[in-house]
Amino acid sequence: MSAWRFAAGQATGSSHEKLGKPCQDRFVCSALEANLTLIAVVADGAGTAEHAHVGAEIAVNTVCSVAQLGVRAGRSDYPELLREGAVLARQRLIEAAADRQLPPRDLACTLLAVIVAPMGGGALQIGDGVIVVADGPLAWRWVFWPQKGEYANTTFFLSDERSLDRAEVQALSDDIMDVALMTDGLEQLALNFPGHRAHDPFFKSVLAPLHAEVADGESARLSEGLAATLGSPAVRARTDDDASLIIATRRERS
Repeated sequence: MSAWRFAAGQATGSSHEKLGKPCQDRFVCSALEANLTLIAVVADGAGTAEHAHVGAEIAVNTVCSVAQLGVRAGRSDYPELLREGAVLARQRLIEAAADRQLPPRDLACTLLAVIVAPMGGGALQIGDGVIVVADGPLAWRWVFWPQKGEYANTTFFLSDERSLDRAEVQALSDDIMDVALMTDGLEQLALNFPGHRAHDPFFKSVLAPLHAEVADGESARLSEGLAATLGSPAVRARTDDDASLIIATRRERS
């Protein structure tokens, strides 16, 4: 199995800039075991939560740390490993809120995470945003459809009392060649909502440079380019929200 190569970037939404808010998205991506195992985590802080960026930071760092420790210990129960990471992340988020004398809702964030190893993997999602994968034939498909709440523009968050009950967890097969995780600011570009499917042209476009990349691990050049694209007028015309995207491939170089 080929090694992973990946890029990741984000941009602050124009709506946040107008209000003087920081980017509330957070992400972390790493490749372990000679770049053969990918760990990627994304969290989107709730726009109405004052300290959402703090919750998002806690979430991605905790889940990534739990996943890394598990992989290095030789564990292969990847869905359970991600669930354990989410449980600990929620606990740490609640503790951080208490330390600040705030309700947990003030640190609200969504959570998306994947582990893809040489022999299988796992995925977890709480809230909106989307995880999309492609196998050998380069056919893109979503793992979980974005979770939406009862009312328009609402979703579920890690800080919610029932967040762990709502968590969707799934094993991933070992034929996955490409992975993308993104916050909900990019859903309109990445998903065909009427057809309930992934929008292939979007993924073919953003993955093409990575498919041709020579070096394994993170491409700093492509990460910078991805951040520039997410902050470009073309993308901002489609969304005013924060936007974060991780893309990864272990496909043979084109």
